Amino acid sequence: MAKKKMEIPSKLYYSISEVADYTGIKAHVLRYWESEFPTLKPRKTRTGARRYRQPDIDEILAIKGLLYDEGYKIAGAIKMRRQAKKSRVKASVEAAPQMNIQFDGLTEAERLAFLKDELGTLLKMVKALQAGGVSSNSLPKKMKGTG
Repeated sequence: MAKKKMEIPSKLYYSISEVADYTGIKAHVLRYWESEFPTLKPRKTRTGARRYRQPDIDEILAIKGLLYDEGYKIAGAIKMRRQAKKSRVKASVEAAPQMNIQFDGLTEAERLAFLKDELGTLLKMVKALQAGGVSSNSLPKKMKGTG
């Protein structure tokens, strides 16, 4: 008798038995996959019970697809998941460009002076944070939203 695919309810944490039911993967296989796949790390409670989140379930389904549907062995599936993670990281870095500082019309000395001033401002902010908090008076004028 074939199992019906269950609808996954939306909640924050899932137990290993729930994940096993939703994914069709037995609990002992899920525990084994945790030891083999570095990308699969569910949280554990103080008592050691596994608590899976939706990204964990998505990872399990991706691994299942590689192993069962596409015919990869464990080592090949690990490699594919690593490559997928690298491509996601690369895409997120490319999607979030770095700060663009306009130096149009400034001489080399003016550029260096500007950067030195900005770095000094950042250093003051870091020191204020380390000292125990930031008040609006310790923030530079442009960081208060008034500049």
